[in-house]
Amino acid sequence: MDWEKIWIDHWKEIYIYVFLRVRHQQEAEDLTQETFIRAIRTEERYTEESVNISALLKMIARNLIIDKWRKKQRMEDPLELEPDQLLEDQGKDLGKLLEQKEQVDYALSLLKEEQRIIIVLRLLQGHSIKETAAVLGKSENYVKVTQFRAIQRIKDLMKKQFLEEASQ
Repeated sequence: MDWEKIWIDHWKEIYIYVFLRVRHQQEAEDLTQETFIRAIRTEERYTEESVNISALLKMIARNLIIDKWRKKQRMEDPLELEPDQLLEDQGKDLGKLLEQKEQVDYALSLLKEEQRIIIVLRLLQGHSIKETAAVLGKSENYVKVTQFRAIQRIKDLMKKQFLEEASQ
């Protein structure tokens, strides 16, 4: 396989996929690099014709993210915390997650059905524009334009809501 071409074609897609999950630039860069290293080390398991390279790289990246998360969880020993503090910390984390989920659900509810599907496929599930277009049976340009308009719609409606709340 031509790994230089694969890197050029897919590094940005994989970096964005990882960054959206870890939300830290250096960690995303490291995991993106490790993704390609693992793919190269195991290239004898597959041929270029038999595998979707993008899907393979995303699967490797996802597994690396999960491994890193598990390792981080093991390193943070919950027994060092007092029981009350542990419950309080878990409550804060759960509260934060629920709040974020509510915000995402609300933002998605502002969109038309097709915009919502594109945002979910592209930003929440990490599909490429090409993959999203194939799933929907639409052109890549249609996906790009619809995604842009969906994000713009969310921004405009939330800005309007914020201004209304601020004026009250």
